[in-house]
Amino acid sequence: MIGRLEPERFAQFVAARVAEDHDPATSLCLACTDVLDVTGAGLMLVSGGRSLGCVGVSDRVTAAVEQVEYTLGQGPCIAAYRSETAVFDPDLADAGTVEWPEFRRGALEVGVRAAFGFPLLVDRICIGALNLYRDESGALTDDQIDNAVIVARLASRTLLSWQADAPPGTVAWQLEQVPNHRMEVHQATGRISVQAGVSLADALVLLRAYAFSRDRPISDVAAKVGAGTLRFD
Repeated sequence: MIGRLEPERFAQFVAARVAEDHDPATSLCLACTDVLDVTGAGLMLVSGGRSLGCVGVSDRVTAAVEQVEYTLGQGPCIAAYRSETAVFDPDLADAGTVEWPEFRRGALEVGVRAAFGFPLLVDRICIGALNLYRDESGALTDDQIDNAVIVARLASRTLLSWQADAPPGTVAWQLEQVPNHRMEVHQATGRISVQAGVSLADALVLLRAYAFSRDRPISDVAAKVGAGTLRFD
């Protein structure tokens, strides 16, 4: 895809994939491959510094390389989460590169030749990484990089919105399901909206993201905001 990606356009790609009878997580990853022109895409979540594994992949090869990275605890995607910046490895077969050697061998064995990680950010809170793969070596274009940053932010919000309606034990159980009418959540959302200068909807997303990243129930975080011991200035 050429040019800057608009959120509405990405939503159309996701909807088209859902219409093909793919589950939502797979549809989200397939839409990433559609708009970013890569071979595979995966979404990794991390809470409390602990990887929860991949919540969605676009294909079997991506599932295999994601398992390699999850098992080894190393690779560009985990590095993207830890650094909260994009990480690129355009040629996994480059013998001159010394980073994550075990991951590189495992990725090459399953047919992946290039890997790129983009942090899943909500404001300044990182909840995981968007992982992109290619079956040929080569760097991403400037447009691909810019659009991948946009996709990563959209995916972050999408995952959090799913979790708001998910039963316990799915997607990320650390995000405790608390009814939106609970007073402390409403009050905390209002405070965050004022402190961060964002809308109420975005304030609720920030509250959920913070709870997830710290591996804390959202009710506990809301209570701290209400008590004034946690601020989102």
